[in-house]
Amino acid sequence: MNGSVEDSVGIHDKYQFEVKFTYPLDRARPFNSYHVETYMFIPNNLCVNKHTYSKEEFYNDMQKYIRLKTPVMLLKNILEESESSPLFSLKMAMKDFVAHPLSSEHEEEYKYHLKMFCSIFKSTFRDKETYIEKLSETEDREPIIKNFLANAAEIARSFRALKEIIQVPTVGSRNLAFFNLADEYLSLTLNKYKYRFVFFLEKSNITNRAVYKKEVVDSLHSEILYRQANKYPSVPQKNSDNEEMVYRESVLKKVMGSALFLRTSMRRDGIYLEQIVFGIAAGIAMAFATAVGFYFQMQLGFTFSLFMILVVAYMFKDRIKELGRIYINNKIRKYIYDRKIRILSSLNEKIGYCKESFSFLSEKSLPPQITKLRNRDLMAELDNGGIGENVIYSKKLIKIFSDKCKDLLSDFNVDGINDIIRFNVKQFLEKMDNPTKVLFMPEGDEVITTKGKHVYHVNMIIKYGMFRQEDVFKRFRIILSRSGIKKIQEI
Repeated sequence: MNGSVEDSVGIHDKYQFEVKFTYPLDRARPFNSYHVETYMFIPNNLCVNKHTYSKEEFYNDMQKYIRLKTPVMLLKNILEESESSPLFSLKMAMKDFVAHPLSSEHEEEYKYHLKMFCSIFKSTFRDKETYIEKLSETEDREPIIKNFLANAAEIARSFRALKEIIQVPTVGSRNLAFFNLADEYLSLTLNKYKYRFVFFLEKSNITNRAVYKKEVVDSLHSEILYRQANKYPSVPQKNSDNEEMVYRESVLKKVMGSALFLRTSMRRDGIYLEQIVFGIAAGIAMAFATAVGFYFQMQLGFTFSLFMILVVAYMFKDRIKELGRIYINNKIRKYIYDRKIRILSSLNEKIGYCKESFSFLSEKSLPPQITKLRNRDLMAELDNGGIGENVIYSKKLIKIFSDKCKDLLSDFNVDGINDIIRFNVKQFLEKMDNPTKVLFMPEGDEVITTKGKHVYHVNMIIKYGMFRQEDVFKRFRIILSRSGIKKIQEI
């Protein structure tokens, strides 16, 4: 990948949108650091503000995943007899495991390479299908399509031929079952992107599209028959809810992708600094009470008046302590974060950390560039009753230590880290009106009814960058209704 941060924003499901960042990993540097700031402009009539939406609710609405970027590879390279090929590496790991069936290390290597093959194949197959779709109509796509389909079929055949290696009594039934699960996942992946390819062919003007469509549909049937023959339960049925197939596909996706995921451990950030703040506030309050006591003792001696003054001073001491704590805490809050997430390798070694914070900002405190990018028009002003929007501000700092990453997937070329955030908007929908509204219109001599959609706009500005590079600004409009997310537009 290139040396800059890449981003993508899209709908994950009815109530969640996904923001994905891919950070380049330069192992030559001592560390890699990245920062992201997000501003969400919430319409006032949704009643999402600092009094109704807490920090805890914000973090509960957010799912976070940090994983290594899938190694980039061509489909034909997967078939190569070289150490860079995930298929060849899997073959070697299987032979080593069969030779040392009691070795837990060889067993883990076998499972690791099985997962890596599945992850790399899925990513490569998807990217190739997307590449074909994006080719211009003037380019000769037919040779590329032929290679795409031929390579996919050959990879599936070569992978399934490896089953003979591990189909021996010494490795145990669970390890053979794990291979079968990977095989089932491969079959589901092939069909998933071939379905998408069929829909593309139907809309394209490729000369032999009918021939290619038949070939692909035939291969779809073959994969389903293959799963039936091997008693894999993930077979779609026409008049069924296909619950088990959806469940298995979801589980297999998580399992086979787990080789790339990094573990995390979370704790509050700024705990020690917070205690120092409390100590400073207590010291200021104590200094005030002591100074008042010494002064009036010298003036009045030990009298009832001194007693009353000391009581009042003690009352003020308590208030000064609390107000001082709040004042100092607010001043330093911009420099500390709410929580710190340790990023760990599979060996439980810390390879970096991620710090996050959340707050509501007043529109007056927004940076001028953010205000300019928001560029609220008159309609938006009127929609918010002329009193502005509620602004959610979140920031994030990620730091990765390069020397700790040298052994991560060292047998594959991993040059980036994916930071995936899924945000649930359900709490934003509670105060919305019904998603549809009855409208009237004339037709001839009659008045008829039609439907109108009632939507709300949440604007989001993302600012991100990395060490010694200029920041990038992106603006998106998330269009919501009470029934969920309708669409997301980049402005």
